[in-house]
Amino acid sequence: MTENEVAQEIGRRIRHWRTSTPPPKTRRKRQNETGWRPHLTIEELAKATGLTVTTVNKLELGYKSPRIESLLLLAQAFGCEPSELLPRGKHRNTGKAELLSELGTAAAQLGAKQLRELIKAARALETTSG
Repeated sequence: MTENEVAQEIGRRIRHWRTSTPPPKTRRKRQNETGWRPHLTIEELAKATGLTVTTVNKLELGYKSPRIESLLLLAQAFGCEPSELLPRGKHRNTGKAELLSELGTAAAQLGAKQLRELIKAARALETTSG
């Protein structure tokens, strides 16, 4: 699989999870309104993850591959394992799959805000040591 094909497959999986995830409780009450969607919108997913709407849209369309922290945030928003967003076979039986699984387990213990703060701190450490 080329890098572009991997990005497109991840995008298909993100779209599947987004369209399979019910909307927030606050919006479920407005179900009879015009334009109501029975699933999470891109805007709601962006808000839940802290990613921009543009980033979520580009990830879903397969225009770019997600960074590991984006995968963690998306998986947390969907309530799934990060590996479920990756193509089958590409990451299986590797150290990366184990690391991703461990990171997913740790991320599940944190709220989205705490996870974003942890990622921000890790990036700051990376720039000072690099």
